[in-house]
Amino acid sequence: MTHVDLRPFDDDDADAVFEMMRDPDAVAQAAFTADDPSDRAAFDAWLERHRADDRVSMLVVTDDGGFAGTAAAFTVDGDREVTFWITRNAQGRGVASAALRLLVAREAERPLYARVAADNAASIAVLAKNGFSEIRRQRAYAPARGEEIDELVFALPPTLDGI
Repeated sequence: MTHVDLRPFDDDDADAVFEMMRDPDAVAQAAFTADDPSDRAAFDAWLERHRADDRVSMLVVTDDGGFAGTAAAFTVDGDREVTFWITRNAQGRGVASAALRLLVAREAERPLYARVAADNAASIAVLAKNGFSEIRRQRAYAPARGEEIDELVFALPPTLDGI
C-alpha cells in the first residue's frame, strides 16, 4: 500500500504538471483541457492566474513522497468545485481516490461539485467512491476532442450534521 498525501504547489512542480497535462491519452480522457496542451506560455499564464486567485486551492498529490498529480478546489459562479489529475504511473492503485478523499476533507463547503466527461469511467468511479452522485448530464465543448460531448455534473451533498 502506498502513502498518498497532498501538499502545497511549489514553483518546482510546474514542469511536472505541464508534462502530465500534455500526455495525449490523459488529455483525451480528461476532454475538458487547454485548447493546446503543448503551449507552455499559455500553461504558465493559466498557472499564474490560478496561483494568484485566493478562491483556488491548488495542491500536489504525492505517492510515497513522489509527484503523482494534482488536486484542486475552486469556485465557479458561486459553486465550489473539485478536480484531480493523476499521472499515468500512479493510476489504477487508488491514488486518485485517496487524493480526492483528502481534498474533500480540507473543503468545508457543501455541496461540492465535480465535472467529468461521460465516458471517463475511471474518474466517475473515483467520484462515486468518495460519495459524489450524478446530478446532471449536459452537452459541453471539449477542447481535447474538438467537439461537444456529454459532460456529467456530480455533487457531494452536506451530511446530516451540515458538513
